[in-house]
Amino acid sequence: MGSIPTPTVIRTFLEEYGITASILSDAWIQARLTNFIVPYVERYTGIPLRGVQTITEIHSGNGTSVLYLDRRDSSIQLLNIEYIASNINSQIDISSVIVEGGEGYLKSRMSIESDPMVSSMFPKGNKNIRITYTIGRESSNIPDDIVEAITYLASEQILGFIGARTGGGSLGMAQFNRNYGSRGKWSDIRNDLARQAKAILNTYNSGVVGN
Repeated sequence: MGSIPTPTVIRTFLEEYGITASILSDAWIQARLTNFIVPYVERYTGIPLRGVQTITEIHSGNGTSVLYLDRRDSSIQLLNIEYIASNINSQIDISSVIVEGGEGYLKSRMSIESDPMVSSMFPKGNKNIRITYTIGRESSNIPDDIVEAITYLASEQILGFIGARTGGGSLGMAQFNRNYGSRGKWSDIRNDLARQAKAILNTYNSGVVGN
């Protein structure tokens, strides 16, 4: 686990490409992290990265032993499950439910499908189940791959900002030189960083919104 990267960490990362970001202040980099990049990652993954939040979701039961949540992460802690059909609320004993937070679903501990209690764990209905859970973590306890993705996104934005203000030109490395034209400076690096960040964040995006 790690922390949201600091401007110093991002500068050090860029130096591995032979790029210094002296044109930008630490305050500018921190503002991009705080106001744009970290909120974007939180929206994209559905995971709060600056503290724990309590989430309440209303689901339609599917008549099986499994119910998918709108979010997924190993930090999920189940608080309550209620049937809310016919204006009569009744609670489900959460000790009878396995929480697979990393996969974003709940499953009955009675996993033998032939047992009639299994199929009735999440009975079919329209918006008939209310689930409450916590998700998120403090900013010093973030998965290393998410920290990496934030670093990539911040670096990509910095390169775009500098490139737009310093013109194009050539990027030279050992035994390698390429001209990117008047507005294409660092385009390959930026595209690669964006792709890598998205690949990491996609592993936290279930693509499931209710069920």
